[in-house]
Amino acid sequence: MEQSIAVVLFYALSLFVLYWVIRLAVRHAIQDADKRRSRGGS
Repeated sequence: MEQSIAVVLFYALSLFVLYWVIRLAVRHAIQDADKRRSRGGS
């Protein structure tokens, strides 16, 4: 029983970490695109 709870907890934690990594990457890409646009790049 405790093992299944640990597996679910680990799965939820890894999903949460993956979500944060994707969120930060997307935010960084948007900021980078904004910087490039404001610099006047084609």
